[in-house]
Amino acid sequence: MNNSLGKNIADQRHRAHLTQEQLAELSDMTINYLSKIERGVVKQIGSASLYRIAKALGVSMEDLMVGRQVDHQPLPNQQLLVQQLQLIDAVKSEKYCDLFVRILQLSTDK
Repeated sequence: MNNSLGKNIADQRHRAHLTQEQLAELSDMTINYLSKIERGVVKQIGSASLYRIAKALGVSMEDLMVGRQVDHQPLPNQQLLVQQLQLIDAVKSEKYCDLFVRILQLSTDK
């Protein structure tokens, strides 16, 4: 692995508005390992790890390797949530969104 792969991963993570901690959790690896990958300390990354990172970011492994800037695609559960919200009337949908935002704000106030 070269330093550009780590930089490409960090760039895509920023485009996805994820912290290292969030990406590490989504890709089932430690934050320490992910940090080492992004900094280029890890010289070789296994294809399984690269696949998990790419999947968590909503991009292809090739996009990460060649450094293509890909806009973040919603993750499957995000897509499902939007679809479910679109199935109910607008007033209820807005109330659920407000509740969800409040829950998220409470969880980040720690």
